[in-house]
Amino acid sequence: MNHGNADNFIYRLKHIIKKNPKLFHILNHTLGTFVGKSAKASIAHLPKGSLIVNIGSGAEVIRDDVVNLDCIPYPGVKIVGDANNMPFKDNFVDAVICESLLEHVLDPKVVLNEVYRVLKPGGMMYLSIPFIIPFHSSPHDYYRWTAAGSRELLKDFQEQEFGILNGPTNAMTYVLREWLALALSFNINTLRQMWILIFMIIFAPINLLDYVFVHFKGSKDLAHIYYFIVSK
Repeated sequence: MNHGNADNFIYRLKHIIKKNPKLFHILNHTLGTFVGKSAKASIAHLPKGSLIVNIGSGAEVIRDDVVNLDCIPYPGVKIVGDANNMPFKDNFVDAVICESLLEHVLDPKVVLNEVYRVLKPGGMMYLSIPFIIPFHSSPHDYYRWTAAGSRELLKDFQEQEFGILNGPTNAMTYVLREWLALALSFNINTLRQMWILIFMIIFAPINLLDYVFVHFKGSKDLAHIYYFIVSK
């Protein structure tokens, strides 16, 4: 599967790992430090039987009753479809989860308009959105947002909660591993990507510092990924 991206090797590796949801979950939460509210925590108050849709879900199973929607039929995906045109009636869905998706779609506003359409009045969305993060295809990569830019993007919704999901240390180690891999690659792209994977493992313990730094003033100005909880 060749998308012509500079991180094609890493993309193909992620694609393989996502076929094993448990392994993907373990690696995702071992190599990164999540200091903000999770999607699972954000929907904990919703009773069983609620219609909760996770768009661009990949292989992540957040809760047994969550409907996973993705354009690739990974294990756990219940609807293979397009977030730009979801197969739900207007005002029909209780909650939507949208984790690290908007940077990978050509027009994020179209996806958000679709989320707004399918949500019931008062329905909620949990959204994670990147700020400081280098290029990472899935299969493409287009956008980044500041906190103010995120709020502008979400202006049709009512903000309920905002915070840091991955903090400044995650941002720093992500950029540093990319820089070191570039410096040690001898301009060989496959070698660069292998170094990225090695440094990802080496730097994982350092990311735990974000449990401290998340409480520092100004940490939002250097965050890796934000999270929002908004309602219609």
